Amino acid sequence: AWTRGEIEAPGATKDMGGWTARVYTAEQQARLGVDEEGKKVAEAPRRVQAVGPAWTRGEIEAPGATKDMGGWTAGVYTAEQQARLGVDEEGKKVAEAPRRVQAVGPSWTGGKKVTEAPRRAQAVGPAWTRGEIEAPGATKDMGGWTARVYTAEQQARLGVDEEGKKVAESPRRVQAVGPAWTRGEIEAPGATKDMGGWTASVYTAEQQARLGVDEGGKKVTE
Repeated sequence: AWTRGEIEAPGATKDMGGWTARVYTAEQQARLGVDEEGKKVAEAPRRVQAVGPAWTRGEIEAPGATKDMGGWTAGVYTAEQQARLGVDEEGKKVAEAPRRVQAVGPSWTGGKKVTEAPRRAQAVGPAWTRGEIEAPGATKDMGGWTARVYTAEQQARLGVDEEGKKVAESPRRVQAVGPAWTRGEIEAPGATKDMGGWTASVYTAEQQARLGVDEGGKKVTE
């Protein structure tokens, strides 16, 4: 349902032994009344309606990394996002260091000037978080957190490095065509697969059966 916009997207992933499925976190399951696959479950008589993270409501940009929580993977904010948005890794606002007030004493006290603390610079997030380029299609283990990176196919097609930065175009570079789901011709893959150094987006067994495609999204003969 989440691929059709009927429910918010899963906030975690789960290792299925060869491929990784998108699953709903315990918080989402309790709040939305679904199991980890997004299927509706019987609502408890006294179930309390919880509120999801701000990014699931469109109040802040989505986390740019993931974190292994021991059985499930949470979406977390990178160090760059935390510094730029003033949040912790979970997206919660943190108290900004108080600014020192510049004061000048009366002339008879000497009138010495107090140095003001430097103001924090406003950073700019990756281009894909601002809608200027399609989102990365893979993840990369950064040793403690997971970064969103561009696949080899995306790098060749978009002329960027794995971080999405523009690279000098080769004189004879051929313009490639991305997967159908990147052009809105088919729903997006619901799982990922470890390709040995990078992670590809792949279609689940359920999507393959329903859409008549292989795990790469290519049509198969019925």
